[in-house]
Amino acid sequence: MHPLVRDLYKRAVTVGKDYPHPKGLDYVRETWKRALRDNKNFDSTKASTWDPLRYDKEIRKAVGRGRYAIREMIGVIQLKKYRAMKKRYGVGHDTSVDTETKRIEKTCQSLMSPTNRDGT
Repeated sequence: MHPLVRDLYKRAVTVGKDYPHPKGLDYVRETWKRALRDNKNFDSTKASTWDPLRYDKEIRKAVGRGRYAIREMIGVIQLKKYRAMKKRYGVGHDTSVDTETKRIEKTCQSLMSPTNRDGT
């Protein structure tokens, strides 16, 4: 196996640990192994073995497409994390300084009101 292809697979597995799929990392491993072994992703007619420069050029083009796929995976993972954060904290949570200051002042005033001083 070409060193660039091996490095590409390692990157895919590293990124795939957070991939949002029910099978998780197993799905990523199976898919990438299948893709790397499949000849349709590498045009061997253009890269014949008798011309090592052309072969190396085709390998690098295929690895470039693989790196693009990894960047797409990273985008999907970041979108998943963003949506989880947005769901968790939502749009309704305004955490600006003014809003927080007003909230704290209101809480302090309610604690200092005469009805709360005697414990009722």
